[in-house]
Amino acid sequence: MGLLAPARRWLAGMVGVAYLFDVLYLRSSETLVPFAPLPLAACLLLAVHRPLPGALAGAGTFLVTSGLLRVADQPPGGGFGVETVLLSETVIGAGLIALVVWRCGGLVAAGAVAAMTVAAGVGVFLRAPDHQWLYGNGREVLLTGLIVLLAGCVAGITLRAHDDRRMPADVRALLRGQWPLAGALVLLIMLDLSGSLYSLDSRAVVFLLPLLLMLGTAYCAVLAPRAPVRYAVTAAALMSAASLALVPIDALFSGNRGFPVSTSIAGAHMALVAFVVRQADRRSAAVGVACLVGADLLAVLSTVRVGTGSADFLLVAAFLLVVSVATGQYFRSRDRERNQSVRVAVTGAQQAERLALARELHDVVAHHVTGIVVQAQAARMVAEGNPAAATEALARIERSGTEALAAMRTLVGSMRGAAVAGAEGQATTDLAADVRSLADNVTGPTVELAVRLPDALAPEVGRSVLRVVQESLTNIGKHAPGAEAVRITIEPAGDELHVWVADDAPAPEVRPPAAAGGYGLVGMRERVELLGGRFQAGPGVVAGWVVDARLPLRRDEP
Repeated sequence: MGLLAPARRWLAGMVGVAYLFDVLYLRSSETLVPFAPLPLAACLLLAVHRPLPGALAGAGTFLVTSGLLRVADQPPGGGFGVETVLLSETVIGAGLIALVVWRCGGLVAAGAVAAMTVAAGVGVFLRAPDHQWLYGNGREVLLTGLIVLLAGCVAGITLRAHDDRRMPADVRALLRGQWPLAGALVLLIMLDLSGSLYSLDSRAVVFLLPLLLMLGTAYCAVLAPRAPVRYAVTAAALMSAASLALVPIDALFSGNRGFPVSTSIAGAHMALVAFVVRQADRRSAAVGVACLVGADLLAVLSTVRVGTGSADFLLVAAFLLVVSVATGQYFRSRDRERNQSVRVAVTGAQQAERLALARELHDVVAHHVTGIVVQAQAARMVAEGNPAAATEALARIERSGTEALAAMRTLVGSMRGAAVAGAEGQATTDLAADVRSLADNVTGPTVELAVRLPDALAPEVGRSVLRVVQESLTNIGKHAPGAEAVRITIEPAGDELHVWVADDAPAPEVRPPAAAGGYGLVGMRERVELLGGRFQAGPGVVAGWVVDARLPLRRDEP
């Protein structure tokens, strides 16, 4: 599970922040209450490695804790949505649901979620003094439970989809990179809902509308790296629509309305501004930032009367805007420096591989020229006495010259743009034996080797095949510690020699794609393409990593 370690870290961070909030909120409470979430946190730790036992233990622990609080007459005095459930307990419950949905089968996950749902309902029933929730805030309990259930299921389904090898690499990269922001926004939404900003009353629509706004804005912020300006404009449109919709609602229901710019919305808008400034050009970035600022100003004008806090809000909003723009500009500069460094490194790797190939081809050309000289001397010696032998020698000279010219063309092409000295090539006189030697020296996974070579193989092609196999095995040793088997296949495929190296490591996503990193892969690609071949490297269909190279067997005529 490639996401297990980061998911564990971020889940621990969210639980820690929520528990700190509970401790600060309950610092004057009874002795038993602040310790109530600790056994449940232990169950979450168990669920990270064994999700089903951890989830069932969590359900039982919540029941036992609720019973103890009932007997001790010490119900918690605050939480998220439900007054008698602490924020940390809510976060742990959502985490248990997410882990079960992520790592268990469909029926098992459904049964475990159902058991946790029943346990949560019974626990809330036990904690409520005189069962007041049945008559007062029953809708609040149901809505809060639904939110927690949906949040856990969506997180689990998303993680489960990430493990699907058929998911595009860019989507997996987005999910892997946006976990910090998504976790922070979920925690902010819970904190917003746990306060009195959107408390439920007879005007349930006044609660649901800001809730939908918070969820929609967080969704836009998480997906912003894919199209920052589009999602910034979408978030601004959602904000404007919600602000305008609250005006007629307030006219129908008397009373003061909650302010729609919650902490989670402000955080999401800050993230959107940072992404827009970081990735978009200046004109598009100005449009995206202006839309968000305009939507926030509309929210101020439609929800807060002038002179009753709008000035303070504008000062805070201006400060947050400056911080967001500065953050985006900082990362934009970092990206520019990083891209420049990567371009320099890739160019260096390409040039080094070109020069290494050129050195190998130089040896090939020298070999052919030496053969031509020897054959020409022999032909001159036997020309007068044996003209037929001289004619045969001339034919061999012609073939050697043709091969030398073809190799020289490749040499000239590979030297174009090369300016630095680089890696030295490894010569091979017996490709099959050299490949078997590489396979025998691999420590760890079992190597399955299938080599079938054509009768005639150009020396530069043989060296390139050896180079591809060697670099592939090196990458497996570095990036696939969990690999148990490696399959190497070298065989002709039409006019090409097909080289295929694959492992069965369970987490290939940790390895960089050939186009974005891993300069050994860049060198292999450069070498194969200089010879007129094709090169691909990436995750396998089921598991592992696959290197697929195809080198031409036929030469162009001079």
